[in-house]
Amino acid sequence: MKKWFWVLDVLVVVSFVIIGRDAHGFTNDWGATFEVALPFLLALSVGIGITMAWMDPTSWLGGLVIAAVTVIGGLVLRKYVFDQGTASTFVWLTAGWMTAWMVGWRLVAALIARIAHGRGASNPA
Repeated sequence: MKKWFWVLDVLVVVSFVIIGRDAHGFTNDWGATFEVALPFLLALSVGIGITMAWMDPTSWLGGLVIAAVTVIGGLVLRKYVFDQGTASTFVWLTAGWMTAWMVGWRLVAALIARIAHGRGASNPA
């Protein structure tokens, strides 16, 4: 998990883009998907670096910070560097999706680890 956790965060970003483009009737060719996802992927990498998420990839607090950096950084890059839209509905949907899924998968992973750890512990009678 410590080595590959970032793949789940990338999937959160890419799935958001694919679902959004599909909802608006756009085709989801890889080039267009990458173009829309790029500002958020760049911000995601900054969030992972700031939190040093590889140290504790299932930290929900780390996930919250990563989501915040991904949303804020991604929207800023999207508007000012990539010259793409940032309508208020898009901002709210982005924040909700990224936060729910980036924190959510960490909570599920932590719960699974806790359950697995509990099964391995001996229960003296």
